[in-house]
Amino acid sequence: MREPLVQPDHGNAPSNPPARSSSASAVAVPLLALGLLAAAVWLGSIPSQPQQPSAGSAVQPLPPAKPVDPLPSWNQGPTKQAILAFVAAVTDEAGPDFVPVPERVAVFDHDGTLACERPLLNGLFIVEQVRGLVARDPSLASEEPYATLLSGDLEFMRRLGRRFVNEVAAATLDGVPATVLDADVRAFLASARHPLFDVPLAEVSYTPMKELLDLLGKNGFSVWLCSGSSVHFIRPLAEAWYGIGPDRVIGSRPRGVMVEAPGEDGAESPRLDMVLLPEIELFNDGPQKPVSIAAQVGRRPILAVGNVAGGDLEMLRWSQSSGRLNLQLIVLHDDADREVDYGDQGDSDLEAARRAGWHIVSMASDWNRVFANPLVKQQTSEPADTPPTP
Repeated sequence: MREPLVQPDHGNAPSNPPARSSSASAVAVPLLALGLLAAAVWLGSIPSQPQQPSAGSAVQPLPPAKPVDPLPSWNQGPTKQAILAFVAAVTDEAGPDFVPVPERVAVFDHDGTLACERPLLNGLFIVEQVRGLVARDPSLASEEPYATLLSGDLEFMRRLGRRFVNEVAAATLDGVPATVLDADVRAFLASARHPLFDVPLAEVSYTPMKELLDLLGKNGFSVWLCSGSSVHFIRPLAEAWYGIGPDRVIGSRPRGVMVEAPGEDGAESPRLDMVLLPEIELFNDGPQKPVSIAAQVGRRPILAVGNVAGGDLEMLRWSQSSGRLNLQLIVLHDDADREVDYGDQGDSDLEAARRAGWHIVSMASDWNRVFANPLVKQQTSEPADTPPTP
């Protein structure tokens, strides 16, 4: 009969264990260790032996971590210091200027404030829409303003202004479902290239402003975009470029109506669709901006950001009238090397900013970079003060 590895204890076990039992135990222990080692190798987690300090050596403390700069693309100076001090003050619960989270509202213009507006991005999309309109009705190709738009004279369109862009946009929307327009905008943003820098459109958004948006979001601010461009264009863009949802976007808009959605094979459908009509319901620029903010946000912003000659003065002035600690920033386009230098036509906005004590954000001196990557101009823009083409 085979002898068991461990002898049963009958009360008179020998003082020394049997030799066979000792041999089996000696083999089992290293086998178990090898099994654990193999498992550790398979899982990629071989335990290491802790390093023991040598005799007499002292444990060295880790050096203190350097504070992370939340605005690395902003140069040190009064503007950057004002932003950081403002955010610190309104979020300090023990301080006199603390602002509860629901009241930390910030509003930003878009064109020229968060992204390059030469040429107007919404205008580039409208040119594409006009091409489609003319394809459906070739007789429009010889009519103005379609003929000039199709010629590629984007400076002409810029001089006519945002209202003109919105009027042309509305003209292309005779019964277009809002869902179709949304899909067209998203497709355009994914494929179009900027004519001045020859890069995807998303690459002409300003890196310093994205850092500011991130800083505000991390400190409990609700951030809104308030633009003169079409809300149907800015909403998909804001979500894709800045992570700002469509419910936080205010813009110009065409009139919309609800219609019965067509069913399959002419059958009745219980669904309703919103279609857009060729007329402007709201032009969201200048003095209309604070009115729109009041209607949609329901709170006065404590931070407002716009750009010179951008139709943002009333929005900034209304923010400054807040009873809370507040801050206003206005971007000056004075960097011909990295972007476009068109300054303040007539100096009216700059003069208003100086009188009000707003912080003028100089692209040339306040930002150590404008875009995520340095961009090279592919053509020379027409000067901003060039008179309209006869």
